[in-house]
Amino acid sequence: MLRIKKTCCLLAVLLAVCSPAAWGQILYGQPTAGSIQFSYTDWSIESSSGKTTISQLTIPVNGFIPLQNDFEALFYVASSSNDLVERGTEYSLAGMSDFRLMLNRSFMDDHLVTSLGVNLPLGKKKLDLSKEWIIIDYLSDNYLSFPVRRFGEGLGLSLLFGGAGSAGEMRYGAGVMYQYNGTYEPYEGYDDYNPGDLVSFNLGAEIHSDEFTLGSDLIISLYTADRSGDTRVYKQGDQVDFRLAGSHGTELFAATAAVRYLWRGAQTGYDTDTDKEIESLKSYGNEFVVTGMVSWSLMSDWSFAPAAELKLISANEMGFDNSSVFGFGAGIGRKLGERVNFDVGARLYTGNADGGNVDLSGFQITGGLTGTF
Repeated sequence: MLRIKKTCCLLAVLLAVCSPAAWGQILYGQPTAGSIQFSYTDWSIESSSGKTTISQLTIPVNGFIPLQNDFEALFYVASSSNDLVERGTEYSLAGMSDFRLMLNRSFMDDHLVTSLGVNLPLGKKKLDLSKEWIIIDYLSDNYLSFPVRRFGEGLGLSLLFGGAGSAGEMRYGAGVMYQYNGTYEPYEGYDDYNPGDLVSFNLGAEIHSDEFTLGSDLIISLYTADRSGDTRVYKQGDQVDFRLAGSHGTELFAATAAVRYLWRGAQTGYDTDTDKEIESLKSYGNEFVVTGMVSWSLMSDWSFAPAAELKLISANEMGFDNSSVFGFGAGIGRKLGERVNFDVGARLYTGNADGGNVDLSGFQITGGLTGTF
């Protein structure tokens, strides 16, 4: 029964995180817990037009609260500070993300799960187009990795239904999520903007033995058009996300590997006077990602986990060629008593974008405390 519950929850989580605008985590049988983390990310981007540097300091806080049997709440909020230097000009952007709350409930002996998510619009909005938009533009580049890419948005609601079952060593499940994104003012002087809504479908299966696990998931995300007033202005391309992951673990050692392929559809633009489609181009290329990590328990309270990642991004339809980024690093964790864990990590990045016309290098330093109560 526990395996069915975990599978059902896992599938729901994958649905909830399948789009950058969504979020979620589902945990069962856990005590009240909370964590505060920090992450400092720095990228250098060099091309024939010069060198650009962008850095981000992020401090996320999240927590898990069991409300009663098979009923729980999770929350997340983050502070982010960004600095950009482009052609000798400095830009900065700092503020809070929205406060996100998710309520999860399981039914029918844990074969079904439903989740209600709320995005409370408390984060930074009404950005300065002349000074802050350029940072958001860099944060949206998919060949750069940042923990926070968006700040404040409108009131958001999501409703998720998922189900799971088992047959021998196989566990399987499916789920569907609808996400409503409310109207807000993204930039100073800009008319209220209504982002498109999202519908996601998920299918998944997992085979588990004593020490080995192999699983796969298929996530399909469909978007409605963004609107300004009653007029369509933009529609994000639909996505198909396939993931395959395997793990092997013992009491003192664990290894995981994963492959992901993300197909991105074309984005659509509209004539704001006639509300008719004027272009449909793929502004983001498809992505192929391979990740791997091993971890060892060192003595009784320490752990060590090196990891690596390779991301390959195909060319888009707007003249930007393929990109490739390789990241590698390690993390160290330590138990500070029975209820508190501490961890630090570092990762280096190297690669190129636009078919080699842009050189990329970067690093990320992370750390945090997690406690249970």
